[in-house]
Amino acid sequence: MPGDGRWRRRPSGRWRIIRSLLFGEHGVPAGPEPEPEYFHDLNLDQVVRAVTREHAGFGLETFFHLPLRDPELIGFRQAIFRELEDPARYEVAERFTTGMARTRRRLEIMGRTKHPPQAHRWFLEAVLEYEATVLGLAEGLEPATAPGLRGLREDLSEHVAAASFTGPGEEARRLRDRLGQVAYDLFLRGDTITVAAHDPGARFDFADQVLAAFDRFRPDRPSGGREDPATARRAAGMNLDQVEAGVLDLVVELHPGVFGELAAFCEVHRDLLDEGIVRIDRELRFYLGYLEFLAPLREAGLPFCHPEVSATEKGLLARDLFDLALADKLVAGGGRVVGNDIDLGEGERILLLSGPNQGGKTTLSRAFGQLHHLAALGCPVPARRARLFLPDRILTHYERAENPAGLASKLEEELLRMRAILDHATPDSLIVLNEIFTSTTSEDALALSRAVLAALSRLDAPCLWVSFLDELSRLSPGTVSMVSTVLDDGGHTRTYKIERRVPDGRAYAMALAGRHGLTYDRLTSRLGR
Repeated sequence: MPGDGRWRRRPSGRWRIIRSLLFGEHGVPAGPEPEPEYFHDLNLDQVVRAVTREHAGFGLETFFHLPLRDPELIGFRQAIFRELEDPARYEVAERFTTGMARTRRRLEIMGRTKHPPQAHRWFLEAVLEYEATVLGLAEGLEPATAPGLRGLREDLSEHVAAASFTGPGEEARRLRDRLGQVAYDLFLRGDTITVAAHDPGARFDFADQVLAAFDRFRPDRPSGGREDPATARRAAGMNLDQVEAGVLDLVVELHPGVFGELAAFCEVHRDLLDEGIVRIDRELRFYLGYLEFLAPLREAGLPFCHPEVSATEKGLLARDLFDLALADKLVAGGGRVVGNDIDLGEGERILLLSGPNQGGKTTLSRAFGQLHHLAALGCPVPARRARLFLPDRILTHYERAENPAGLASKLEEELLRMRAILDHATPDSLIVLNEIFTSTTSEDALALSRAVLAALSRLDAPCLWVSFLDELSRLSPGTVSMVSTVLDDGGHTRTYKIERRVPDGRAYAMALAGRHGLTYDRLTSRLGR
């Protein structure tokens, strides 16, 4: 949360007026935040990789590792997301991030350029690109209504009016114009090139002869309409060849004034990029990256919403909730995504999911966890409508492969993990349990599960528990039963719809039959039918 040791207040300096698009008036993260332990269980690591793939190098991951419990700050982010869902506003933000990328590209080229006058010329282009990019954002945000974007617009209005911003751009244009007026004459005699001050009275154009003379110095001569290699090298930021550099050095000697001013300008303004503007570029990429990720899912007709959130009310409602990571894969492959409804009313705390294997229970458990984490980031969530509680932490228990090198048995390892969850959980935590105690007998699994259920009921924390032990749903008044459904078509076809209803006891029987190879399909295949 803002204000603890992981955050730092904005330091004083020229960028202080630029408020954060993620944290508003709060402090900003002091450094990278590690991935939460539950990310892998909930497949949130897959979502974050997909969102940040096109924005590598910006450290956006840390923003996705920092869920909030402040409904006001979450609403602040939701308003920005809503505004950026407007194509016009989205285009403004995208133009800004693209312009910043070009600016950085020019500065990178300058850093790799070995010839100082050429490097200085690249710097002029970077200054002008940067100025146009920031001005474009300031102007493009004029119609913005989201408080965060309005605040940014106000900050940028002051920023672009300051002499520290306008001065470099004006000087860069003046120097560019002066460089455009530099004129000189080249004299070729054999293999000798002489550079002289331009004679305005000269009436001869030696362009063709000069090009022909220089052509033999080029190892890859243009042919068949290909781009001129010198032009291509300059566009790619490559260094001048020996002849070009030599000519430029002679031109610099003829015009020491303008080139001296250019070198001094680059030295004075070498720290071109304002820290506040760089931070806004990074923060906008958080919003744009997530919306880019959602775009094909929305085109496929999947619903997303901005949920109602509370730090005090533990009720839960979600309509057409689905697993975001799975949906990304299914839509890419042309598959069908199934949404489900879940509710926790007054006094209800535990959702007990039962039903046949591969019926969508684990998928819904992941969607349940994803819903809470993404909502706590202020992001649109994968549901048609949602209202939920903001937990102080998310704790998960999913099956893990047994460690052959470990000394503990699988059951012991499960018990230790469950003990750690109960030790760290508070009444405000969110707990997701998926098929625990499957490595022991049904009697022991039931006894252990009863003890865990009693502890969770005393804790009063919201929980979703996937279990074959549907008897658990009848042991606590705060427990709600949900059952995955199948079609009555003889083949028990999974619908992946999970309904709120009393279990019929068939789920555990089917699980036992499957464990011992006694399902209808297994028996008929063994009997050769």
